[in-house]
Amino acid sequence: MKLLVAHDGSESSLAAIDDLARAGLPSKGHALVLSVLDAWVPPRGTQADEALPAMQAIREGIHKALERTRDTAEVGANRLRDKLPGWSITAEACADAPAVAIVKRAEGLDGGINGQPADLVVMGSRGLGAVRRLLLGSVTQKVMHTLRRSLRIGRERQGPITTDPRIIIGVDGSDHARAAIDAVVSRAWPAGTHILVASFAQGVAGIEHSDIVGPTSSVWSTDPANPGAGPPSSWAQQLATDAAGVIRARCPGVSVSTVVHLGDPKYGLVEEARDWGGRGADCIFVGASGVRGFERVLLGSVSNHVAMHAPCSVEIVHTRPR
Repeated sequence: MKLLVAHDGSESSLAAIDDLARAGLPSKGHALVLSVLDAWVPPRGTQADEALPAMQAIREGIHKALERTRDTAEVGANRLRDKLPGWSITAEACADAPAVAIVKRAEGLDGGINGQPADLVVMGSRGLGAVRRLLLGSVTQKVMHTLRRSLRIGRERQGPITTDPRIIIGVDGSDHARAAIDAVVSRAWPAGTHILVASFAQGVAGIEHSDIVGPTSSVWSTDPANPGAGPPSSWAQQLATDAAGVIRARCPGVSVSTVVHLGDPKYGLVEEARDWGGRGADCIFVGASGVRGFERVLLGSVSNHVAMHAPCSVEIVHTRPR
C-alpha cells in the first residue's frame, strides 16, 4: 500500500496521523509525509533576476523557510513511524501551491510514491491557517474536489474512545459504493472491530431534507439503479445485506451489522456517526459519487456533505482509474 500524508504541523494534521492507528492499515507499506511551503520563485537565469535585484534575497528567504518546512515533514514522519512501525516512511518538502502539490504527488507526478500514484491520501480537516469556525480548511477542500485518488480526512474522535475501531460504510449500489466496500475489506481490521453497513431509502420521509422536489428529485420511490425493483426499503435492505455478507466473508473476527433508514444519506450518515450505539463512529467510508452522480463530477453531494459535517474521520473512496 502506498500512502501520501499531507502534513503542515497543525493540531488537525497531527490528529490525522494519530487516527491512522485505527484505520486498519496493513503491517507493511510505503508512506510519504509531504509538507508544502506555499511559495514560488522563478528559476535562476530568468528575466526576473534582472527585473528584480532583490530576487536573490527572496530566494534565500524561501530556502530558509523550506528548510523549516522539511523539519515539519520530518516531525510528521517520526510521529507516523510510531503509529506504523513496519512501514517504510520518508519525509519531503517542496514549495508550491499546497493543494496542487498534494494532488500532483498523489496522482503519481513529481515522483509520486516510489514512482507510483498513492492508494490513499491523508489530510487533517483544517490546516494552520484555517479559522476555527470553518468545517474544512481551504486546502483540504481543494484537494477533496480535484483529487481522483481516495482521500482520508482525519479528525480527532469526538466522544468516548473505544478499544475497537467502529466503522460505518454507506452503500447505495453505485460503483463508488462498491469501491468503498472493497476498501473496507482490503484492510487488516483487528478482531472486535465493529462495522455498520448503512443504506438509505429516500421515500416520503426524505422530503424534508431534499434539495429539489420534482420528477427528478432526490425523493425516490424505486431503486434508481434498477427501476421497478420494488419499495425503497426492500432494495435498500438488500444492498445492506449483500454488503454485510461480503464483509463477513472477507473480514473474519469483525462484527458486522446493518441499518436501513428512510431519509437522505448525507444527513443520515452524519447522524449515525454521532449516535451509533451511544459511542459513535471512528470513520465513515463513502463512495465519491453515488447512483445519481455524473462522470464529470468528481465529488457527489453525499460525500461532500459527510466530509464537511461528520464528527469523525471520513474516507472518500474513488473507483480505481482504468
